[in-house]
Formats: sequence, C-alpha cells, structure tokens
Amino acid sequence: MPSRQEVLLDVAIEILGSQGVRALTHRAVDTAAALPAGSTANYYKTRESLLAAIVARFADRDRATWQTIASFVRPASPAELATALVAYVRRALGPERTVTVARYTLFLEAAVRPELREPLARSAQQLREWATAWVRDVGSTDPGADCVAILDYLDGLLLHQITFPGVLDDVEAAVERDVRRLCGGV
Repeated sequence: MPSRQEVLLDVAIEILGSQGVRALTHRAVDTAAALPAGSTANYYKTRESLLAAIVARFADRDRATWQTIASFVRPASPAELATALVAYVRRALGPERTVTVARYTLFLEAAVRPELREPLARSAQQLREWATAWVRDVGSTDPGADCVAILDYLDGLLLHQITFPGVLDDVEAAVERDVRRLCGGV
C-alpha cells in the first residue's frame, strides 16, 4: 500500500503528464488526490521541494520497474533486445504515455532548474548501468557506448512520438532495425 506521500507524488506525476508543469500546484495535487486543501503543502512546502520529491519518486519507480523487467527478461541476442525495447516503447507510448510525458517535462524543467539535474542524471546513470548489461549480453563489443546510443535513440524517438504522434508509420520496425544497427552490427 503506497504511503500518503507516494500517492501525492504519483498524482503530481499524472498532473505533469496530462496538464503540464504550469498546472502543477499544491492545490491541484490536493484536489486530484481527493485530499483536504493543504495536504501536499504539509509535506512539500514549496514548489521546488515538490519538484525535487517528484524526481526522487520517478527514480524509485524506475528502479522498481527495471527490477521487475530484469527478473523476467534477459535478452541473449540483438533480436531479443529489440523485442524487449519494442515492448517498452509500446508501453511508454500507450498505457504509460502520461508518465512518459511527465518524464520529459521534468527533463525540460531541469534545463532551467539546475537543482533537478543531478538527481535526474543519477537515476539515468543507474538505468544505463542496468541496460549496459543487456547490451553486453547480446554480444556488443562496446556495450557502454552502444547502450548510450540505444537509450539516447529511444529518448529521441519517444519524445518525437509523444509530441508528433504517427510521425513514424511503424515505430516497432524502426526500433527493431535501429537497435540492431546500434548494437555494433551484431
């Protein structure tokens, strides 16, 4: 059962992803969480502390998601890696679209709020370390560099697809083709 703080932060993530950063207020979070006015402010006195807590919550959620995925999936070939990443892209653009939009909203917010950069970078680095193991397992000769290329590619692809849906006719085919290419041609 999530704590009250986790509920508030998850609601805040939904607001970010569905309405944008300007809609993120303590009052909006309280209302969306169906809690009394002032509930969010009891935990997060300022907008800055709320944003910092959202970043930390994202890191926690990413860690839990990755651990769940890694317990079921261990690609042994570039084709299997591409299949796993296609499933990720489908989820990120489908049922998790709001969370994906919120993630990029936080990235853009970090461009003007330096205090958000380090925690976002730390979380991203942890994800890259986990993903590098997958890229190594599929036979890459430079798994660190190939992993960075793949994850940066996916970030760009997701950003374009949430901003301009349908730009790619076949997202899955593009991911499969490009992941194989980015794995050093293995």
